[in-house]
Amino acid sequence: MTAVGDDDLGRAALTAADDLGIDTTFVAIALDLPTGTVDVKPDPIGGHRFAIRSPAAYESIGDGAALAARLAGWGPDGLVFGTLAQRFAGTRQLTDRVVGDARPRHRLYDVNLREGCWSPDLMVDLLPLATIVKVNEAEAGVMAEILGCASVPQALGATLEARFGVSTLCVTRGHEGAALWSAAELLSVEGMTVDVVDTVGAGDAFAAGLLHGILTGMPPRDTLAVANRLGALVASRPGALPEWTPAEVGPS
Repeated sequence: MTAVGDDDLGRAALTAADDLGIDTTFVAIALDLPTGTVDVKPDPIGGHRFAIRSPAAYESIGDGAALAARLAGWGPDGLVFGTLAQRFAGTRQLTDRVVGDARPRHRLYDVNLREGCWSPDLMVDLLPLATIVKVNEAEAGVMAEILGCASVPQALGATLEARFGVSTLCVTRGHEGAALWSAAELLSVEGMTVDVVDTVGAGDAFAAGLLHGILTGMPPRDTLAVANRLGALVASRPGALPEWTPAEVGPS
């Protein structure tokens, strides 16, 4: 659920989505705003730095009532949302509507705190919508400080469950792997040794692998391993959407 501009980038995005088999029913076309873009610059200390351009089409998704009407009879198994787009009232209201009307069982909040594009109040406001929260280690530290708890997955996960009803917490640790907290159980996987080519998209790939495992009923350890392998695989290839096959990331 987003919007693109009535421009070459927007048309290219819709074509790419179609090529990937992605339904664009909920992608609006904003006639007066450009397709959103971000400038990504490598940072040897803090990873990539993102310069997110504004205004952009995704900031105004169009007629929220019309989009909401299309939800009738639609029962998605999963919902994924981040922080960036939820800053805007129309998107925020539609997300609430999806949660309330469509009632997806699994709701993944992929936090992604981008500099200048989030606030503590917004992050806390979004947490009750989630059943699953995914953060990197730095974001886990920020979240824990805001919530007043320790940043280790056990403490942060227990706080999220008690205060917001979040059942699963996943913390990514880059080359050190990842941890998954659920039902008071902590699982972890070690990092994978790869020749890093481009880390843009690796976190999104990890989130996709995580949700795929949950939706298909994989055991938690296999789910975490698949997500970890997929994130590493994407980081080892150029571009945010490199080609790969399920055989390369399937559970061992």
